[in-house]
Amino acid sequence: MDIEFLTQPEARVGDLIHSSIGSYGPPQELVIVSAFASLRTVLRFKPKVAEVKAAGGAVRLVLGVDLGGTSKEVLKEVASWQVPVMIVKNRMIGITFHPKLYLMRWPNRAEIIVGSNNFTEGGLYRNYEASSRTVYALPDEQAALDKASSELKRFLQPTGPTATLLSPVYLNTLLALPDIPSEAVARRARAEGIPRKPASAVFGYESIPPAPGIKEGALPQAANASLPATKSAGADSFAIQVRAHHNGEIFLSVTAALQNPAFFKWPFNGQTTPKKSGNPSYPQITPDPVVDIVVYGAAPEPLKTLSAYPLNTVYYETKSEIRITASPLVAVMPDDSVMIMRRSEAADRDYDIVIHRPDSPNYEHWLEICDQKMPGGGKKPRRFGWF
Repeated sequence: MDIEFLTQPEARVGDLIHSSIGSYGPPQELVIVSAFASLRTVLRFKPKVAEVKAAGGAVRLVLGVDLGGTSKEVLKEVASWQVPVMIVKNRMIGITFHPKLYLMRWPNRAEIIVGSNNFTEGGLYRNYEASSRTVYALPDEQAALDKASSELKRFLQPTGPTATLLSPVYLNTLLALPDIPSEAVARRARAEGIPRKPASAVFGYESIPPAPGIKEGALPQAANASLPATKSAGADSFAIQVRAHHNGEIFLSVTAALQNPAFFKWPFNGQTTPKKSGNPSYPQITPDPVVDIVVYGAAPEPLKTLSAYPLNTVYYETKSEIRITASPLVAVMPDDSVMIMRRSEAADRDYDIVIHRPDSPNYEHWLEICDQKMPGGGKKPRRFGWF
């Protein structure tokens, strides 16, 4: 097994891939994994893909569509290749599919290139990039290749709610999204560094713990100066320990609403209609916020998923309580689960909600975000926090 470290432009990854195919013939397997793909590069590799297919080899693409880096034209082009194309996107705000990986396998040889090289002109030819290429002599090093393939399986063979096969139906869905730019817009955004944040209802969720916190005062003064005065100011993400009542009501926090009124649309703009004449009417959000809810437990797969759920949200003034109602969660959400609410980037959603039960592997990560205690919470007050 031979490992070499490559620096581009001295060793251009695009040239190396073409050179290997030219020297050893069409590989039995070709896998391209990239955060972004550009049309020019896709077309440049199209003849090589055709060679591999004509020789009976298998080709597979895994592409991200975050940040407007992959265009409508690219998706239409690769869909026409008649090879499996997986599209990966996590709807969680601020989480980007970002790997770059190229695998080629022949009867007597295999190569895996892992680095910073996107499937774009810059990534494979023009930019300053760094990567490593591991060459396996087969069949003697088959076990090492199998081990590497297993460790990289998340990207070589992605599964789960964030990975979707590019079928004709799914292609049409993606092409209809404003999140996916034209090639001209994508190229201009790459060249000018224009940030884009695609996130639509067609994409799924996968639980990812937050990054470790930064100690107070760790940032230089200049960096701190640009931060909000408090965590809640302008925050678009909120975590809180929750307990579901038998009727489906879940208590939020008036204290939190007062810290960040815009996040909770506070004060509420509507009023409830009492079921019985003479009962009081209470402020509520009108219409009900539309949310997607995912519940995680001990397993990596979601225990419960609710899509486009109308989340009735009421402020009971007499008890100074904000309550949301989600009856389907009662059976799957133990007390003190942590609920993460984020402002959704999808036009037809208000919030994205992910709930981690106490048996979730990521529970303690999210509990650390809850750094404020609820007032009047007794011996074990609930906690909440902003990030």
